[in-house]
Amino acid sequence: MEEKSLCARLKVKNLNKKVVFVYINYWAFNTKIKSKEQKIKGGSFIMKKCLKVVALAILVVFSISVVLVGQMGEKKVQGATNELTFWSWVSDSDTIKQVYEQAIKEFNSTNKYGVKIKAVYTPGEQYKTKLQTAMAANNPPDILNMWAAGKMKPYVDANRLYPISDIMNKDSQWKSRYVDGVFDLTTFNGKIYGIPQIRVATVIYYNKQIFQKYKLTPPKTWSELVNVIKVLTKNNIIPFALDARDPWILAMYAEYIANRIDPDAYRKVQKDPNAWTDKAFIETGKKIQELVKLGAFPKGATSLDYVAARNLFDQGKAAMYVMGIWDVGYLSTQSPVKKYVGAFKWPAIEGGKGNINNFLAGIEQVIAVSSNCKNKQAAAAWLKLLSEQRYAKDLLAEKAGYFPTVKVNPDPKKVTGLYLEVLNLLKDQNTKDSFTYYDVMFGPIIGDGFNNTIQSIYLGKDPVEAFKKLAEIAKKEMKK
Repeated sequence: MEEKSLCARLKVKNLNKKVVFVYINYWAFNTKIKSKEQKIKGGSFIMKKCLKVVALAILVVFSISVVLVGQMGEKKVQGATNELTFWSWVSDSDTIKQVYEQAIKEFNSTNKYGVKIKAVYTPGEQYKTKLQTAMAANNPPDILNMWAAGKMKPYVDANRLYPISDIMNKDSQWKSRYVDGVFDLTTFNGKIYGIPQIRVATVIYYNKQIFQKYKLTPPKTWSELVNVIKVLTKNNIIPFALDARDPWILAMYAEYIANRIDPDAYRKVQKDPNAWTDKAFIETGKKIQELVKLGAFPKGATSLDYVAARNLFDQGKAAMYVMGIWDVGYLSTQSPVKKYVGAFKWPAIEGGKGNINNFLAGIEQVIAVSSNCKNKQAAAAWLKLLSEQRYAKDLLAEKAGYFPTVKVNPDPKKVTGLYLEVLNLLKDQNTKDSFTYYDVMFGPIIGDGFNNTIQSIYLGKDPVEAFKKLAEIAKKEMKK
């Protein structure tokens, strides 16, 4: 029984085979001693004692060996905790990946924690599935790309994320580097759960060469936009390059239209699910269908993906392109029409309450630390490194063409004309009535439900019926 118990303890401690071998050798040796003791029987008492002392000494020596080797095994386990895993959804074509890679390389070679960060990239929808599975099993990575607002909240409620403000609030220098308000969508119960890397907003990009050819100017009102669409279609130019296969893209049109009709509509539905059937949203649906009837979108848009739709703009087949400012870097450096790309604000709607300076805006590339992170101080140190000017200004802004959440003043000579044009548009932003992406704000059930509602209206469904169905979905979700 004693022998079996020790073996069990060895197994539990996860000691290596050498220790087990040591124990077996001792057990065999001790058996031989006992055998010799039995043979002596009539021999001297001193001889028997000597044999037992030798056996005890051997046991002590081997016990020490077990402890020492066990400690070696424990050190290896501790060494494994010195690697922190960072999961991200960025792809090879995302210029921000280079920023992450460089920051990881610097951190791994200079940090005082003896920690190495290992990045694992899983682009697109696969990331969402992979993360949801890991979170459900309570086995998340140490550091991770995360969404904000309604998409972040379920993970906060499930205690899967660490409140990074517990560390950040003790470092005023770090926190003061950021633009005011960038943590609003990652703050719950007064605590910050994610650090966004870039600011985003949606604008209308346009081909200046096409507009000049047909004597058009960026529209400031809905009626002016309708006129632009009519002139373009008359000349066989697609007004808007649209990927209608992905509902979130078409939803950006609707979110802007609803804001221009009534900015309060966005706030009302956050408290009252019945507000989805208000006039502002019904009129929004009708405006979407008006655009369809005008021929504003390419034929077969529901079969086009993100890249295919953007290609229509790149090839000069489409004159306008509604997309986030995350595309500024691509459009101003890689697009075949990069010399002619400009940007303007979403037009106001006559009779509406919304201001042209209300932007559909938010944050992107949020990085969070999981509650299971093996070294939260080290993870926070890496996040702080990303807020240094050499990353935020030099790499994110000037090299990659992003708009950082960190306060920066990029060198005008080191950014593109389109970057400066968009930056000037954002300077006019009315923060009071600006709003964020519905699928982010309202989470996967209501937010994605809105996206799908707009897509169904685009395909011909009656707006009244479509929003009535969304209201029912919202009622059920908000009761939970």
